[in-house]
Amino acid sequence: MTAQYKNSAGRWVTAPRPQKATRWKARVYVRGHDGVRQEIVRFGRTRREAEASLEVAVVAALRGADAVINPTMSLLEAGEHWLKQIARPNSGLSARTIADYSWTWQKYVDSATSSLRGLTLEQANDPQRLRSFLQRVAETHGSASAKKAKSVLHGVIGYAVDNGVLPSNATRQVRTVTSTAARSTARDHTRAMTRSERDRVVQATLLAASEPGLNPRTRRKRRATADLIAFLAGTGARIDEARRVRWQDVNLEGGRVYLRGTKSETSDRWLNLPDWLAERLAARAADCGTEGYIFAAPAERDPERVWDQSNSAGAVRAALDSCGLTWAVPHTFRRTVATLLDQANLPIARIADQLGHSDVSMTARVYLGRDLKGDKRELAQVL
Repeated sequence: MTAQYKNSAGRWVTAPRPQKATRWKARVYVRGHDGVRQEIVRFGRTRREAEASLEVAVVAALRGADAVINPTMSLLEAGEHWLKQIARPNSGLSARTIADYSWTWQKYVDSATSSLRGLTLEQANDPQRLRSFLQRVAETHGSASAKKAKSVLHGVIGYAVDNGVLPSNATRQVRTVTSTAARSTARDHTRAMTRSERDRVVQATLLAASEPGLNPRTRRKRRATADLIAFLAGTGARIDEARRVRWQDVNLEGGRVYLRGTKSETSDRWLNLPDWLAERLAARAADCGTEGYIFAAPAERDPERVWDQSNSAGAVRAALDSCGLTWAVPHTFRRTVATLLDQANLPIARIADQLGHSDVSMTARVYLGRDLKGDKRELAQVL
């Protein structure tokens, strides 16, 4: 019913409609982290929004001004805090893992195309948003990249949960996302090369680097790729270990190299070089000098510029493809070294020493496998 009233002239007129509130105000008094009583006021378009905003402000006030992170800070800022925490000596993470996490964060989350870049920590902790972001990463960069991105997001949001800033970690509600694009080649991470396959790759890449008529930049890259492949094939080093070897870590006269491990204390080790590899490194030293990194970035011509992991791995994979080993990856050389040493009946502990494994059982389980159904005639003869 419309309200009416008589005006001063004695006429009935319609009463003006009362104006509705455009926002709600929520207010509370709390005794903060420092013990001082204070008033906290927040506004919202609805009563529920105002109260929710007030609850966040109260939690922040009770936590204190010295709190490292809070729900309303940007996701990028929270990520930087997390990266600083995992870089601490007591984090339990290897230098390689920390570097991978930092690179993944910068590449996918803190990028101009990231759909999470402008969100707060609280806003980003949403399963639907996270799933959409990771699916985009998978379609653009591949399923492996999406898995890495999910790992760093899980770490950042988990850090917030551990500090009582968020109630739960939404990444736990996001299943593994994969790219819908069909892969052109299927890589086999469990297979090793035969000795002849390994030798063919080592020789073919060296010949490719010696082709006449190459421009200097192409020649440098092919030579660096060939020498890197030779190093992987002759030592079983991880590609990241090989990239970071400096000339000062090589004793050409003694035929030894020092690998600064990236995984554990036992991966920090000295290895003896096969004669053919020592000769290859001596030739590289004569051509490129003995300053800086052995496998410095070939495009930069700077001996102190380490060859990017993605670029070096891509160069090795391309070389493998050109040799017809489309199933192989750079890590295949490491598995091949383990297999060749095992075929020579060398003790498993010595193979683990070569690979830099702290757990000998992992060397047997992951790199050499088990043969439960194969022929065990030699065991029966002992018994």
